[in-house]
Amino acid sequence: MDAELAEERVLQAEIAAVRRACENPPAPWEEKSRVQKSFQAIHQFTSEGWKSSKDLKNQLGHLESELSFLSTLTGINIRNYSRQTEDLTSTEMAEKSIRKVLQRHRLSGNCHMVTFQLEFQILEIQNKERLSSAVTDLNIIMEPTECSELSEFVSRAEDRKDLFMFFRSLHFFVEWFEYRKRTFKHFKVK
Repeated sequence: MDAELAEERVLQAEIAAVRRACENPPAPWEEKSRVQKSFQAIHQFTSEGWKSSKDLKNQLGHLESELSFLSTLTGINIRNYSRQTEDLTSTEMAEKSIRKVLQRHRLSGNCHMVTFQLEFQILEIQNKERLSSAVTDLNIIMEPTECSELSEFVSRAEDRKDLFMFFRSLHFFVEWFEYRKRTFKHFKVK
């Protein structure tokens, strides 16, 4: 019972923190540390595991609130997501304790007025000492918008197979596009 009460207090504190974050958006230099703390909390919670369906429901609620927080923070909303996993480990690799897995991901979403669809593959190779992963294929489909300059960012991210670069560029591009639009509108009115 005490554990449930503690979990409830943690969730209430988290909800209050998210509300405060929505009311008072952080300065750009503060965002990075808040996101890092958020991911550390998720990793700590998942590493503890769960023992019942109630723990799983709590975890789901926690992850949903984290997703909501990140969507508010970045302006990026993921609408659909799917993943397929394929084990590429051969018999020879298994004998050497090497595991090779290919994950195919597909997601769609939007960042303010820009709609996007991503398809990418991640190849993971794990041996006794370490796990390495790399994006092996990245396809980005953008709906045509009035932001023609965005295609340069998309092409560069696809060429480098860099998901982080895509999301970061998309977020900042859309943010600055909105600022420019409001500024020009302000001058047109005057």
